[in-house]
Amino acid sequence: MTFRQGSAEALPLTDGFADLVFMSMIYHHLTDPSAVARECHRVLCSGGFACIRNGIRETDFPHRQFFPSLEAMVAAELPSQNDAMLVFLAAGFNEVTHRVVTQVVAPDWDHFVEKSALRADSFLARLSDREFEEGMAALRCPGAAIEQNDPVTEEIGWFVFALSG
Repeated sequence: MTFRQGSAEALPLTDGFADLVFMSMIYHHLTDPSAVARECHRVLCSGGFACIRNGIRETDFPHRQFFPSLEAMVAAELPSQNDAMLVFLAAGFNEVTHRVVTQVVAPDWDHFVEKSALRADSFLARLSDREFEEGMAALRCPGAAIEQNDPVTEEIGWFVFALSG
């Protein structure tokens, strides 16, 4: 197994080198998703797969209702399900599957609040300090709508594309 680091638009791999390209929670950071899809096509061998795990506009995540300022970022930066599909289909891939999967992000509400306070999420990191603190105050007092002892989950888009063999 070989690991290499490089730009998503110019991977340091020869043509047809890889069996799998896996992108996790980076698609919304790409400046040119079409160029990245073409680069994936270039580096994958015949029958190879491109897998994308990323939030999409249509999915729900717990921060959304507590940080209203996120909506503009979500609308502008998260791909729609259709956008992500079209980019890879246009680059010559075949769709294998697309699903929305639910993942646990914290074992309970208190852990979710602690994790959120770190401001490690790329959207939370870009909120103004005031917007962030207002959202954190709302997270700390979520009301009866949140079952605080239950695991906290979010929905993620999962896409798998293949090159024809």
